[in-house]
Amino acid sequence: MPLTRLLFYEPFAIDGFHFFPSEAIDLATLRPVPNKTLECAGAEANVIRLEGQDLREVSTSLTGFNVEILSNSPLVAFNVDIDWNEFLEANHDYDISLLKLLSSKAERALDIIRLFYCRLDLPNTLPGQIGSWEGSGEYLGALLYSPEDHESYLIAGAAVESSAIVRGLGLELDAAPQLALPSANDGEVAGVVLHGLSLYSEALNSSNETIKFSRVMTLFEFLASPDEYQNWKKLKGDIACHCASDKANYLRLCERFRALTSIENTSGKQAGLRTLIVHNGKLLPELLPSFKERAALFRELQGYAFTVLTDMLSNAGASWVEYVEYRDQLKRALGVA
Repeated sequence: MPLTRLLFYEPFAIDGFHFFPSEAIDLATLRPVPNKTLECAGAEANVIRLEGQDLREVSTSLTGFNVEILSNSPLVAFNVDIDWNEFLEANHDYDISLLKLLSSKAERALDIIRLFYCRLDLPNTLPGQIGSWEGSGEYLGALLYSPEDHESYLIAGAAVESSAIVRGLGLELDAAPQLALPSANDGEVAGVVLHGLSLYSEALNSSNETIKFSRVMTLFEFLASPDEYQNWKKLKGDIACHCASDKANYLRLCERFRALTSIENTSGKQAGLRTLIVHNGKLLPELLPSFKERAALFRELQGYAFTVLTDMLSNAGASWVEYVEYRDQLKRALGVA
């Protein structure tokens, strides 16, 4: 699948996802089967009725996706099980559904890249959605290779369901990243952290700062208690214990989380950012008019998220019960449990 807004100079892999710079693969060796196209124009542009495979192939061609675009784009390659009999008899709607699934699978590798290389306060460096290419808009594309038949098929269509980051040039990696992605089969914590990484990517890709803040707070709620809803009076300690260096620091962090969520000022009025946004309909720029203040807030939130997520990555093989006990040990070491 093609990549946008991600520039790198040598191949690298994150578990089963293999990233290649543009022009690194001779796609002709994969024997791509050409799709049908529409080439009539002017007086010859009569109404044409297409159906079946003709409609499917032309629908892909109309997106502009082709081998040349793939060759000129960075790529991510990975294995996936496909029922080829079903694929060959399918229609364009099937292609759209498959593209969404493939992009979601490969996005997990980008999630870990975003965690280590991107910033909440700097959307300029965010990579695009996997499957997109320069100028693709709502379209995603993929080349599907069948080793048994030694040929491949190009599919593309309107599979983007969220806003696309267009600000800035994207992310440049000077060296191949050395990152590992846990498997959901490793343990309960692995499943939690995989979803947590996805939530973090959603926050990074938010269309405005108010939504970004709300999504980060939702991420913290999930990381603290993935199985059931709990209020922030309980949750704040389960985040702060990962970030605190001593008891005094822990208590300061808990007070800080009160300011971020729900707290009354000296006049008895609500001053917590989350409550004012979620329950009072305020916008973050209204509550923090200074851009520098908002940027500092997002850097602060990123520090908390990074600490908890990397801690979970280090304990991906644990059960959730074991991880809760680990948190209790952190609190006992800080003298707060």
